[in-house]
Amino acid sequence: MKKIIYLLFFTAIVGQQPSTENIQNISIVSTSNVFSEYYDCGCPKNPLGGIARKTFFLKNMMSGRESILVDAGNLFFDNNKINPDNLSLENKKFKAKNLVKTLEFTGQNIVNIGANDFKAGVEFLKGITKNSKVNFISANLYDSNNELLFKPYHIINKENTKIAFIGLSQSANSRGLTNKNFIEVGNKYVNELKEKADIIVMLVNVREDNVLDLSNSFSDADYIFMSGSTRRTEPRSKQNENGSLVYSGGIQGKHLSILDIRIKEPQKAINDVSAPFNRLQEIDYRLNRLQAKDPSKRLEEIYANQPNVLSLIEKYQKEATELGISLSQYRNRSIFFSVPLSPSIPDDKEVAALISEIEAEASFSLKHTH
Repeated sequence: MKKIIYLLFFTAIVGQQPSTENIQNISIVSTSNVFSEYYDCGCPKNPLGGIARKTFFLKNMMSGRESILVDAGNLFFDNNKINPDNLSLENKKFKAKNLVKTLEFTGQNIVNIGANDFKAGVEFLKGITKNSKVNFISANLYDSNNELLFKPYHIINKENTKIAFIGLSQSANSRGLTNKNFIEVGNKYVNELKEKADIIVMLVNVREDNVLDLSNSFSDADYIFMSGSTRRTEPRSKQNENGSLVYSGGIQGKHLSILDIRIKEPQKAINDVSAPFNRLQEIDYRLNRLQAKDPSKRLEEIYANQPNVLSLIEKYQKEATELGISLSQYRNRSIFFSVPLSPSIPDDKEVAALISEIEAEASFSLKHTH
C-alpha cells in the first residue's frame, strides 16, 4: 500500500510543480463491474473494494486533485457467476435504488449503462436514474419508440480542457430495448465531438468473451474504459501505439483505474508514459529495499564486498537516470494506475454512516460474504 500511495503522490507532485507555465492536470478515476457492492468483495484472502474505502482514498491519497469519477458499466446488479447474492428481485432493486443515492453523496460524475443494469427491466432503470445528479449515459440503447434511453454523452470542462465521455454497450438486452451497433454509433459521436472536445473518452460495456479490437474500432478516440470483461489492465500492459488506449478495471469495484493527465501544450498529442514511469518506480522500490539494510550508509558501502549486487545497483541507477531524463522531455503526458482498495485503507466516516442508514432500512445485509 505504501508503494501505491507514493506512486500517486509522485504523480501529483509531477503535475503540480510551481511553474510560470499554464499546466492543466486531469485525473479520471474509473470503476467497472461493481455489481451493486457497497462493501468490499467479502473475499476471504483479499477483501478488496468498498464505496466508503474508495471515498477515503480519493479524499486523503489524491487530495488536491478534483478527480472525475466514472463507471464503465454493470453497476447495479450482481453477476450470477461471480458474486450471486441470492436475494429476491425486490431486495436487488432496493440495493440498486439506494446505490444511486450513495453515488450522488460521493460525487459520482458519470455512469455508463451496462448489460447487467437491466436485470429489473428498462422502466425500473429509467425510474431510479431519471432525476439523479449523476450523469447516466448510453449512446446506442433505444426504447421501443426509437428514442434514446439516456444521454449519449456528457462533456466536462476541466481546467479549460473539454473532456467528452461517450457511453456504449455491446450486449445489453431487455424487453422494450433496442441495442444499435455500438461501434457504428460510437464512431458517429466521436466524429461529432471532435470539434467540441479536446479529449474523447469511451465508456464501453462489452461481452465477457469480447474479441473485438476496441483500440482500432475507436481509433479516433483517446481513451477507453471497459466493463464486462473480468480482466484488469496493469500499468505495464502493452497498448496499441496508433489507436486509443484501453483500460479494463476488473470486477466488484476492487480496483480503481486511475488516469492522470498533465497538459503543458494544448492542441498537441498526449504521450502515454505509464510503462516507463511504472518501471522507474519499480527501480526506486528495489533500491529502497537494498538501502533498508543500513539507511545510514551509502549503497556502495553496504555492498562493498558483493560485486554482483553492486553491478545490479549500478545498472538500476543508470536505467533510472535515463528514464528520468526521457520522462522529463514530455510536455503532455498520461500515466495509468490500477489501485487496489485494500483493507489497509480506512472507510470514509460519512459514507460509512450513510451506508449503515441504508442497511438499517433493509431486511438483509448489504455485505457480501463467500
